[in-house]
Amino acid sequence: MDVLSVEKIRLLELKARQIGLQERILIENASSNLFYVIDELPLGRRVLVVAGRGNNGADVLSCARKLHSRGYDVKVAVLEDKLLGEEALFQKNLLERIKVSVHTVKTGNVQQFKEFLKEKDFVLEGILGIGIKGEVAPFFKEVISLINDSGKKIVSCDIPSGLDPDKGIVLGKAINADYTVTFLGLKQGFLLNQGPGHCGKIFIADIGISREILEEGT
Repeated sequence: MDVLSVEKIRLLELKARQIGLQERILIENASSNLFYVIDELPLGRRVLVVAGRGNNGADVLSCARKLHSRGYDVKVAVLEDKLLGEEALFQKNLLERIKVSVHTVKTGNVQQFKEFLKEKDFVLEGILGIGIKGEVAPFFKEVISLINDSGKKIVSCDIPSGLDPDKGIVLGKAINADYTVTFLGLKQGFLLNQGPGHCGKIFIADIGISREILEEGT
């Protein structure tokens, strides 16, 4: 089975930008395809969207807007251990303008996050993406543990947060996803070591352009 390393994914993303697909466009495309998968799954209508500071977080925040627009009961928890990246902040601001319930979660109010989980049918998470470096920080470990222990169905965006995308090793703590919606192709780590036990059912989506087109001429 053909799988993708992080290095290969970065090359494909670079190719997409070189042909004119800016980061914000790629996020919109990816999140639309993420929404289409979620909308076909038996998950219920009440969702807690949990976003980190990077582009993985931007993907799920963009998807939250689309879920809200289709009548889902959406609550958003943005994990702000540090300042949000440009794209995540842009998506968060859009959600606030359309009156989606957006809450900032930091070390001091994690117990409030636990209450959010009780109210919802499922979780869509984009806490940590393929750019993860080293062991997961204690704050994220706590949030990931609460999600895993909640008994709710979990959808991971691109990769279960805390899983090494190349080696399939849990970096201290990782999401136990029921479904993983990944982009462009399977990550190496999905098939190695602890990866298969954390991904659940995997769906592959594109980012508004197919992997095959991006690979032409590379």
